[in-house]
Amino acid sequence: MQNDPSMNAGPDETPSPQRGAQEKPAQQSSVNPYIEPAYQESVPQSGSIPATPPPGYAQSGSISQPPGYVPPPAQPGYIPMTPPPGYVPLPPGYVPPSDITMPLMQWPVPPRPRRLGGLAIAGIVLAAVVVLAVMFATISLARVPGSTPTPTTHAPASTPAGQLGKPTSAFQAAPCPFQPGAGIVEGQQLSCGYVTVPEDRGTNDGKTVRLAVAIFRSPKYLHSVDPDPVLRLEGGPGGPSLSDWAQYVTAANYNSLFFKYFDHDLIMFDQRGTGYSTPSLKCPELIALQQDSAAGSQQTYEQAAQACYTRLVSSGIDLSSFNTLQNAADVADIVHALGYKQMTIYGVSYGTRLALTVMRLYPSVVHAVVLDSVYPPQDNRTQLPSDAQRVFTVLFQGCARDPNCNARYPNLQSVFYNLVAQLNAHPISFSTVDLTTNKQYTISSFAGDDLVGWLFSSLYATSIIPALPQTIYQIKNHDYTQLSEIYGEVGFDDTISDGLFYSTECSEDYPFITQQDITNSEQGVAPQIAKVLGQEGEEEEYNVCQFWKVQPVPAAQKQPVVSSLPTLVLAGEYDPITPPSNAQDTASHLSHSYLFTFPGQGHGQEYSSDCSDQIIAAFEDNPYQAPDSSCISQMTEPAFL
Repeated sequence: MQNDPSMNAGPDETPSPQRGAQEKPAQQSSVNPYIEPAYQESVPQSGSIPATPPPGYAQSGSISQPPGYVPPPAQPGYIPMTPPPGYVPLPPGYVPPSDITMPLMQWPVPPRPRRLGGLAIAGIVLAAVVVLAVMFATISLARVPGSTPTPTTHAPASTPAGQLGKPTSAFQAAPCPFQPGAGIVEGQQLSCGYVTVPEDRGTNDGKTVRLAVAIFRSPKYLHSVDPDPVLRLEGGPGGPSLSDWAQYVTAANYNSLFFKYFDHDLIMFDQRGTGYSTPSLKCPELIALQQDSAAGSQQTYEQAAQACYTRLVSSGIDLSSFNTLQNAADVADIVHALGYKQMTIYGVSYGTRLALTVMRLYPSVVHAVVLDSVYPPQDNRTQLPSDAQRVFTVLFQGCARDPNCNARYPNLQSVFYNLVAQLNAHPISFSTVDLTTNKQYTISSFAGDDLVGWLFSSLYATSIIPALPQTIYQIKNHDYTQLSEIYGEVGFDDTISDGLFYSTECSEDYPFITQQDITNSEQGVAPQIAKVLGQEGEEEEYNVCQFWKVQPVPAAQKQPVVSSLPTLVLAGEYDPITPPSNAQDTASHLSHSYLFTFPGQGHGQEYSSDCSDQIIAAFEDNPYQAPDSSCISQMTEPAFL
């Protein structure tokens, strides 16, 4: 998606590797106005935000704490170099999630595009260590046509608005649930812990969710308090942060990549239902289907999803409590539990929808916002076919305009669509290696529909885009070398929490569309794309949502977010899932926003280029001033191989 790599239809999405070297503005004051010794409810912000925060910005007023509330530790926001007195091991009886085994991924892991259906082409973003970070995303594409069910009607879900600003828990320090990378010392560069929150803030039934939190300390603030920490919100829905890549942060890349141009503490957490947070909503039934499909299994995606749903419900989990509204309340609780009034929020892909919801419901905890590859709440899944059509056209026209690419790979569009027809008539087979497990598979029946899904998934990763025309021509010439390599990178993923994905999508998007909307979304789109992204992608998700019974969110959640909080909105030209139009639409409702689209970049702008990283870093240092974007004029289209 151009100008915004995130889930479909949103301002802008996730960036990729390398931060640029741009000197940050000096701090306005040595006093930190955003940290409070004990949480007090902030007065909601309103009106325009001046170039510099006025005295008394986001002042607080006293409130009574809820029963059982434990105040944050003394010295809020600061975790000393050695474990503090309150640093305790995991509580008695704690059993780590059964899914704690992590794939061998390179750092850093980018936002994941979400699965579109059943035949498991799941995108994983890989990163080149030390110099380049390559970001991919997770997408799986179904090939099993579904029936046409009647939409299910549910009662509206309760909104946690009654708990706006009221903390429910404090941060409990604990050893990290992952093995820190080489040279990273807990209590110095890294500290971990948990924040326990209600499962459903509307019922107070005693059920809780335990959120795994990690704090990476900026070298600048190892011995002091960072006045403006950044809280990262991962994509998906269902993508973890800690269990994805935290262990791959090492002393060697900590400064060169992690904090090269970024001068703030970075707080990351696994959203409810994901990673090391409990309960887990991962679906091993669907993860197994990726390998089974590669080996020729006949089980359908919907059958595996049904098995996961039945298991989760039988275990007593209220799936209606796993949505963006409750997730946003978790964000506010984490800010307060760490002893802060506000943080800068960075969201990528689905993380942008979550960030926007925090802006709407909990503006007092937000200092500023970065929306990277936007998936706004007003969007639904019906843009998938048209988004795919747009980005395929961008690729084909981009190659045609490049003299070298056009000479090597002429008529790329015709070659691709002819190849889809040929492979549907005569599927091919090839060997590949799942890079997360190093296990080898033989893809025994790779058809033209799979090629469409493969291309869509591959466009997430900025680093892969230059090789795509060459790969298409190699396939035409019966050479599957690069296809095999790329498939191994984007075709498998065992980290995504499908349970959170469907609990979110089936409460926030699919209740607001009909079967006719899906049919209409396929109009004006190439039939090859309409079949895979519409008939087999949207319809399969729609079918799953008919038995994945969760309460729809209130209609107000589907309205655009209107805010005057300082916001940076980013999009990528080649983003397949969150096109630049998402970013443009979102930014039009944000009165203090800066919108940038990056040529040649896919989904997720952070770590995709030195230029995008410079702009993000400059904004996070001073969100009240437009960042210098002159580097964009020096960027080029993909350097096709």
